[in-house]
Order: sequence, then structure tokens, then C-alpha cells
Amino acid sequence: MSASPLTARRLPPLAKYSLSFGFVACIAWLLVSRLQSTDWHAIVASLDAFSTPLLLAGGALTALSYAVYCCFDLLGRRYTGHRLTNPQVLKVSFVSHAFGLNFGVAGVGFRFRLYSLLGVGPAIVARVYAVSVGSNWLGFSVLAGAMLVARLVTLPAGWHLGEVMLQGVGFALLAGAAGYLALCGMSTQRHWTVFGQQIDLPSLRFAFAQCVLSALNWLLIAGVLYVLLQQKVELTIVLGVLLVNALALAVADVPGGLGVTEAVFLAMLAPRMPVAELLAALVAYRAIYFLGPLALALLMYLRAETNRAGCTGAAHRSGPAHRCSFK
Repeated sequence: MSASPLTARRLPPLAKYSLSFGFVACIAWLLVSRLQSTDWHAIVASLDAFSTPLLLAGGALTALSYAVYCCFDLLGRRYTGHRLTNPQVLKVSFVSHAFGLNFGVAGVGFRFRLYSLLGVGPAIVARVYAVSVGSNWLGFSVLAGAMLVARLVTLPAGWHLGEVMLQGVGFALLAGAAGYLALCGMSTQRHWTVFGQQIDLPSLRFAFAQCVLSALNWLLIAGVLYVLLQQKVELTIVLGVLLVNALALAVADVPGGLGVTEAVFLAMLAPRMPVAELLAALVAYRAIYFLGPLALALLMYLRAETNRAGCTGAAHRSGPAHRCSFK
């Protein structure tokens, strides 16, 4: 007996929400059980022990990571052909990325809002966003696939995932990335229709740029954590935990990954270093990589809206030829 169309449409969201809820519940239980025995005074002491050069290094790597990520929107401009300038594109990308990291899907709304202020239509913005998201996960697939195949990622024993299964996942990720690159380089059919949407296949050079920029961004994020962990855990291990955390966040869909990131890092790194130092590093990571850029992005967004209000008044006075810009 086949399911009715109504049921078929409802089951996937229900399954998704059930999976997310169950996953978040497990994460919450794991986090609470870990934090019950935590010495909070030791965490504060560990935070006080961070040196200024260490925090500056973390901030510099954060700035580089954001700069690389913002280049995804430059690729999106090349893909769609819109005519915004480099500074305009980078500002929109930075603001939307900072909001997206902290508030989840809200970042998409900010992207559409800011691009619309610059005269870019929603259809083009959607394609730019698709390039950004696709680029991010392409580099992830290459790095995670390589690390899983090389058995550089070790999960806690209680997670019940064997090395053979992890290697299989790694091969699948690498195959997906290689397949995309092969299509871009060798396919004679450059236009595809997927779920009713037309996709124009980019060049191999474009796809390679996506891969390199994304992989570099993931490495820079791992570098931020590596510095804040004061190099007490190997960089490859930190990168592996970061990539596992990215998968967990994709399932949990919690804004900012609040609680999920802490639970994953505690589960995978607590055996390797004192819990107080680990939590102190995660607090510093939240402040440097999330909250600092968010504060700057908020100021930039408020300025854009203020400029728009003034620009709208000027347009009423000087006529419709007057155009606003994101300064």
C-alpha cells in the first residue's frame, strides 16, 4: 500500500525533527553529566592564564578564516554574474556569515536583506548562497574523507562506530567530491535540472577554487582552536574533532551550536587534557570566533539600515535615479 501524498510530504519533516530532538537530548544529557563535576573556579583560572599574544593569535586566525569564507561570495558573484564591487560583496558576506554562525538560518535572511539593499534580486542571491554552502561542504568532504580514510579520527568507544565503517564514510565523502570535480572538468552537459531548479555546471578551475578555499577555511578554524588549546592536543586531532562537530551541528541544527560543540569536544578531548582547560578554551573560542565578529557585524548592519533610511529620504527628494549602497 502506497502512502498518500499528504503523508509522504509530512513524514520527512517529522523524521527530521524527531532525529534532531533525540540528538539534542543526548547531547544535553552528555553535557550536563560532564558539567556536574566541573570545577568552575579552575575554568576561570584557566581563562585568566591566557596570554595576550595567544589571544591575539587566535584573533588573527579568526580574521583570516572569515576573510577566506567571505571569498565564497566572490565565487558566487562570478557564478551569477552580478555586478557588485568586491567591498560590497565582502561586507554582505561577513555580516551574513557572522549572524549565521550565531543564529543559524537567520544569517540567510540577513544575506537576502543586504543584497536586496544593493539591488540584487532574490533568485541571484539564492544562487550565491548555494555556491557558498556548496563550497563549504566540498572542502569539508575532502578533509573529512581524507582523515577518515587515513584513520586519523578516533571516536569515543561508547559511540559504537568501527574503523571500517568510518573508512567507508571517508571513501564516500571523497567519491562525492571527486565526482563533482570530474563533472565540472569533463561533462559535456553543462546545464542540469535538479528538483526543478536549473544548475549551471561551473568550470573545473572554479570547482578547484571552491575546494581549496573551503579546505583552507576549515584548517584555519582548527588553527584557532589549536592555539586556544595551547597546543596541548595535536592539530590533526583538533581538526578531526572539529569535523565531527560539524556533522553533529548539521544534525542538531542548534543556533550557534551552543552546547553541541561543547559536548562533542568534551567527549573527544577530555581524556587528553584537563576539563577545566578544555572548557576555558571553548569559552575563549566562542568569544573570539563567534561573539567578536557578531558585534562588528551588528554595527555594520545597523549602519547599513541607517544609511538606507537616509538614502530613502534623499531618493524622495532627488527622484528614483538616486541609489542606495551598503557602506
